[in-house]
Amino acid sequence: MTKPILIIGGGLAGLYAATKLHQRNIAFLLVEAKAQLGGRIYSEGSLSASNTGFDLGPTWIFPHQPKIQSLAKSLNLTLYEQYNQGDVLYQAPNQTAQQIPGAGDMQLFRLKHGMTTLINKLYKQLPAKSVLLNHSVTELTKTHKGWHLKINNNGQTVHYNAKTVITALPPRMITQHLTPELWASQRLINRLNTTPTWMAGQAKFVATFDHAFWRERNLSGQCFSRVGPMVEIHDASADNNKHAALFGFIGIPYSTRSKVTKTQLVEACISQLTYFYGEAAKSPTQCFIKDWAEDEFVANNDDKTQPSQHPEFNCSELTPELNELNIHLVGSEFANKEAGYLEGALNAVDDALSAI
Repeated sequence: MTKPILIIGGGLAGLYAATKLHQRNIAFLLVEAKAQLGGRIYSEGSLSASNTGFDLGPTWIFPHQPKIQSLAKSLNLTLYEQYNQGDVLYQAPNQTAQQIPGAGDMQLFRLKHGMTTLINKLYKQLPAKSVLLNHSVTELTKTHKGWHLKINNNGQTVHYNAKTVITALPPRMITQHLTPELWASQRLINRLNTTPTWMAGQAKFVATFDHAFWRERNLSGQCFSRVGPMVEIHDASADNNKHAALFGFIGIPYSTRSKVTKTQLVEACISQLTYFYGEAAKSPTQCFIKDWAEDEFVANNDDKTQPSQHPEFNCSELTPELNELNIHLVGSEFANKEAGYLEGALNAVDDALSAI
C-alpha cells in the first residue's frame, strides 16, 4: 500500500500534523504502536458523570505558550488556572514539615476534564481510516522511490510505501524502533541517542478524595520534600473545586523504585500525604500511578539510568541529510522553542509542515 505521507506516532505532534494535513486536503496515514492515542498525554480515573480524567503525563499549559492555548480554544476546550491559594508545606530531612505562607504565584493553566480531551478532539477531526492503532513499525528503509515500512499489526506484517515520512517520536525512540542503521548516518544516530526524552524517566502519582480537605486548612496542596517518595505535590482537583485530588512527582530514581512493587510505592505515597495532611489523606477514593520509565515507547535504558535533562536538538547541521532522506522529525524534543513541552510539539510540526 502506498501513501504520500506516513506519520509515525499518535501523540500530540502526530495528531496535530495529521489535522494540519487533513485541513489542506493532503493524503496521509498515521500509525500508532499502542492501543490508544496520546503518547505521553495520558489520563486515568474518568468519572462517567463528568468525564473527568486525572493527568499522569503533562498537566500544565504556561501563559507564555500561545500555540497550545490557541489550539485548545479552537477545539472548544476550557482552560482554567491551577489552584494555588493558601500556604505551602516543606519537608526537610529529620525535621517537622514547615508551613510557609503563600503558594507560588506562577500562573499555570489546565484543561477541563484532563489533557486527554485534547487528543480526543484532534482525533475526531480526522477520517477514521487515516489512523491505525496497534500498528508498530518494525523496519524502516529508504528506497529509490521513497520509504518502505514493515509494520506489525497483531502479529501480521503489513507493508507500506510512502514518499515522505513524518516521525512524531522522541529521538531515542527513533533509534529504538525505526531501524536508523538502515537509513541514517552515524552522526544522526549519535545525535538521536544522546538527546534525552523529556519526562521519560519520571513517575507520577495521583490520589483522589471525597473533598479537598487541605483547602479547609488554607493549604494550597503544594508541598516540596527532600525526603520523598514524592519531591513535589500539587492540587489536582477538577475545576470549581470538584473531584478533589492531589498529584505528585516521584523523585526516587528508577533503579531504586523498580526494586519495589507498585503497591508498595502507592502505600509510600499515601503515607507521605498522611504525614503532610493527617488522617484525612489516609483513605483516598482512588490511586493512580504511571511510571514512564517502564513504557517501551517512551523510555530506553539511557532514559532509565541518566539524570533528567531538558532536551536540546539542533537540526541545522543535519538539515541537508534530513532533506535528502525526505524525513521530518516532529517530536517535541526537536522543537527550536519550548522543546519537551506541548508547545514544542506544535512548534516542531509547524516548522516541518512549512518545509513539505
